[in-house]
Amino acid sequence: MKRRTVLASVGAAWIGLPRLVVAQPDRQQIRLVVGYPAGGVADFAARTIADGLTQAAGLQTIVENKPGFAGNISLEYVARQSGDSGIYGFFGNSQLSTHPFVPQLASKTVNPFKDIVAIGAVSETILVLAVSTQLGVNNLEEFLAKAREPGQRLRVGLAGVGTAHHFAALLLQKEAKLDLLLVPYKGGAPMIVDASGGHLDAVFTTMPVGGPMVAAGKMRWIAIAQPTSIAGLPGIPSLIDVYHGASIPSWSGLFASSSTPVHQLDFMHRALEKALALPAVANKLRDNGLEPLNLTRTQTDARVREDAAFMKEFLAKVPVDFST
Repeated sequence: MKRRTVLASVGAAWIGLPRLVVAQPDRQQIRLVVGYPAGGVADFAARTIADGLTQAAGLQTIVENKPGFAGNISLEYVARQSGDSGIYGFFGNSQLSTHPFVPQLASKTVNPFKDIVAIGAVSETILVLAVSTQLGVNNLEEFLAKAREPGQRLRVGLAGVGTAHHFAALLLQKEAKLDLLLVPYKGGAPMIVDASGGHLDAVFTTMPVGGPMVAAGKMRWIAIAQPTSIAGLPGIPSLIDVYHGASIPSWSGLFASSSTPVHQLDFMHRALEKALALPAVANKLRDNGLEPLNLTRTQTDARVREDAAFMKEFLAKVPVDFST
């Protein structure tokens, strides 16, 4: 199962055109609503972009965390806003391209393909496989060998059910033919605390979340989930060969209610471009394992749709216990 390359130019428009509303002056104060707790990678990326919007576009930007129900609380909140509210969603791709296909995770009141519109993709979230140093393995090969030992069932932490971390672990289990014990948490912070104490053997996480424990010598990076390398992690291999060419999409972007007028969406996209063009913003993202994307509204829409097609197929082939 392989993902297709996102086309640089796509003619398909987002399903459900925004309703016509009376044009309002562009607000100088806005709110970015994040569907996950403070301290996680989504919160980090949102606050980095918020600083960029303030510096580059003069927008006083407030980040508001509304976690819960797999991000649906934030999704439904943003979808209900009027077009001139100045409230936008900073969403992970899974909220739009994965959860609609999972009855346990799908919103009962919002169709993200009709009620939410794209402003722009912001950053690719690079997931990294880290092990507790108490496990006694130094690299990916040793980890796989350990996981395949007779009677062995390594404990792998998940920063939430239905997250990219969850699917990356499932893909590893399937493609490497491992029997892993997947342990869900409500966010990356408590997961990392347990992993650093040896209560977990491994986790899929991000540099902002796992980095401090790696620096403290309690955890060790061993592989990157995406087909890429990270300047800050020289010599750490990709799982692309283990995954047999597949990868789980994991990125964040800026979105709005479908009632938002086109002129406001364009205004916000231009502001986002200015924020991402700031070296301080781009470098801060990269230094923390996030790759700036800066896609157009049309390209962002196309990426959501491509991811949705991939995840629908993935979920049909890989058994997932969402009650875990």
